Amino acid sequence: RQDYNNAPMIRNGELIEEPGYVTDAITEDALSFIDRHGNGEQPFYLGVHYTAPHSPWTGHPQAIVDSYEECLFESCPQEAIHEWAVDQPLTQNCLGNREMLKGYFASVTAMDMGVVKLLNKLEALGIRESTLVVFTSDNGFSCGHHGFWGKGNGTSPLNMYENSIKVPFLVSQPGIVNAGSTVDGLVCSYDFMPTLLEFVGCEVPSTRNLPGLSFAHMLNAGASETSSSKERDFIVTGTAHVGFGEYGKTRMVRTPDWKYIHRFQEGPHELYHLSEDPGEHSNLSGDVAYQRRSNEFQGILQDWYARYATDCRRDGRFCAVTGKGQLRPVDGTLEANEIFSQI
Repeated sequence: RQDYNNAPMIRNGELIEEPGYVTDAITEDALSFIDRHGNGEQPFYLGVHYTAPHSPWTGHPQAIVDSYEECLFESCPQEAIHEWAVDQPLTQNCLGNREMLKGYFASVTAMDMGVVKLLNKLEALGIRESTLVVFTSDNGFSCGHHGFWGKGNGTSPLNMYENSIKVPFLVSQPGIVNAGSTVDGLVCSYDFMPTLLEFVGCEVPSTRNLPGLSFAHMLNAGASETSSSKERDFIVTGTAHVGFGEYGKTRMVRTPDWKYIHRFQEGPHELYHLSEDPGEHSNLSGDVAYQRRSNEFQGILQDWYARYATDCRRDGRFCAVTGKGQLRPVDGTLEANEIFSQI
């Protein structure tokens, strides 16, 4: 976590101090890359990884911050502090603080302005129609929702609230993807790789134990209709797909209507009827009337992770994940660099 201005960056393997506002600096680097590689002779891949939106919520362009002076921030309820809220400056300083809300929204707006510049560059070079653009994120964020500021690590134990796990996923390619359209469907980040590979005409690896399923047919009418005909391993509500998530010892299974969260070993566990309780305020896991459903979801989790989490070095239950990064497995047998070198 660093300041947004004159931030430390690594360029060509060397630590430097990048002058100016870091969101703009990342945008300018990306624009230069497109200028060098966007001549259409060879395909290119560009990953633009903004630090925004991320704390601190200060240091953003003042004109953008001021544009939110009259904003009511109705989408960000400042709820009573959560009993699991991590006792850290982020929560204590931000909860109920309008200046922090203005800073958060400003950081998003500044990033949006950078994305517009990238799209305009593709347009100016005449390659907008031949370039697939994907916008997504690595996590969601609670700006006072459930009484904390942060993501999955905004509480202890780690949480799997909707605000933490849901991310934007926007895909754009004029003439290929229908602009302005939305698609209902439950998909997960592990589905992105097979989807994007199929979308651009690359072979999806079939010899590896990959959990993801392609949903390319939802983006491109010309893609294979059979790519997503295979349903998830367990069907709970008719033909609805099931999604899974893991954060350390916290695991989740979600359908369009339900979410079950299991924490190894001691709990606490959670069960939410999302269609009736979208705010996840009524935990049904301890209700005897829902014990059978909780047990059913627990079995689904066990079966799915038994299939895909076959290496304990990549199994969150055995890793010291606390929300500040993975240091080593709980038994301490492997250092972080040894773990990542084998992934």
